[in-house]
Amino acid sequence: MNRWAIGLVALGGTLMVGTGLQAHHSVAGVYDLHTEVVLEGQLAKLNVRNPHSNIVLTVPNPDGTTTEWTLTTATVGALSRQGVTRTTLKPGEPLKVTVLPARNGDAAGFIRSLEFGDRGPIDLVIE
Repeated sequence: MNRWAIGLVALGGTLMVGTGLQAHHSVAGVYDLHTEVVLEGQLAKLNVRNPHSNIVLTVPNPDGTTTEWTLTTATVGALSRQGVTRTTLKPGEPLKVTVLPARNGDAAGFIRSLEFGDRGPIDLVIE
């Protein structure tokens, strides 16, 4: 009976860990995959790291205020393959991004494409 109980606990633990990992990478669970929003603003911060890099973008509002959007993007490897590194983008630089907005209405999104400088849009793959 002890062997059966230990096996059941081990199976339960494995299932819980697997579910947590899958939920962490569920882009569809956090972002609206059917809506794209185009944002134009200035780069406030760039965090290039794994598993996902992120950008803080200061976007002007029609009333003269600004909103800071926290935007998640691809892995370090995917960004570098597109020519985006820690030194490519500088704070204050104007950016245009197309994002999948957060489902909960927060100023957050997942970047689909990024435009800066004289470069055209860089498509970023969801990983």
